[in-house]
Amino acid sequence: MKIIDRYLLREMAGPFVFGVLAFVVLFVSANILFELMDLINQLGIGLWTAGVLFLLRLPGFMVYTFPLATLVAILISFGRLSGDSELIAMHAGGIGFRRLVRPLVAAGLLISFATATLNEFIVPACNRKGEDIIRAHAGGSAGTGQQHVFYRDRTGDAVSRLVYAERLDLGTGEMTRPIITWFEGGVPAMITVAEKGRWRGANWEMLDGVHYVLDAEHPASVVFPRMTSKFSTSPAQIARQSRRPEEMTYRELRGYIGDLLRKDLTVTQLELTLHHKLSIPFSCLVFALVAAPLGMRSHRGSSSIGMGIAVLIGFGYYVIWNYLAIVAQQGHLSPIWAAWLPNIVTGAVGLALVFSVRR
Repeated sequence: MKIIDRYLLREMAGPFVFGVLAFVVLFVSANILFELMDLINQLGIGLWTAGVLFLLRLPGFMVYTFPLATLVAILISFGRLSGDSELIAMHAGGIGFRRLVRPLVAAGLLISFATATLNEFIVPACNRKGEDIIRAHAGGSAGTGQQHVFYRDRTGDAVSRLVYAERLDLGTGEMTRPIITWFEGGVPAMITVAEKGRWRGANWEMLDGVHYVLDAEHPASVVFPRMTSKFSTSPAQIARQSRRPEEMTYRELRGYIGDLLRKDLTVTQLELTLHHKLSIPFSCLVFALVAAPLGMRSHRGSSSIGMGIAVLIGFGYYVIWNYLAIVAQQGHLSPIWAAWLPNIVTGAVGLALVFSVRR
């Protein structure tokens, strides 16, 4: 790496950390603290637990601060270089503006990959752990089990099967006190009640239960010690439906969407969330393209000016982002376009600004 690249990256590092901390304090902490206050009032959690939940919630919000912090870092660093005439000195030494942009764009790409990694491996795990803690204080239990699981299976728009279990243990593949209601033509036809259900790789085996036939003319019930059910949805699939998208990785959410699509269900909101898992991290890259020429034009090294410009650009970006999400939910735009169009437009503007600057 050349000296000029190291110099520019060092200039960017300090403002980037400053930007992350500033946006965490200004925007993120307030949202988390309001949520924690509600949990303290509703569930009576202690201060130590609230602190743990704060730390677990933080990575999910930090994903949204990294693009703005990238903006701040480049605006401040390039603004200082421009204001102190260092850019003029570099130009006199034969270093063109586009050459200076390369390490900043590379840094934006690196931050994008780091943010995507955080969003894929750290954020879902933290969100799941946080939900386990909340469920435990609400009367459930943490770990590999989920309390009071509901699963609704559909054929087209009609419900074909409704499953409830007091507990689903993903580690052992067991359900505690499952109740399966079987539907025919949208009307309950049979009910299976058991003490325990075990996943056998292809079907559920019900233990110590009763099978009721809900026939108005010929009702019947059969007591069984062991019965192989035609219910073939795996524990992982049941657990995915009971999780929020924020608790799933990209791969898990994509698999869940595939399950729903095979049942002809609407998944627009889930597809938006899926594509946002990548489009938001890679907004760091497009913001880096925009920030460099704007920072050079500012001729000021003030961090407050850099913060102000970053907030304005970020606000405009997220307004467009939310508007396109609403348009997609209404069925007028594909979710993938709604998620990536803000990046495409912002990146195009950034490239135009870069190429409009004289060498």
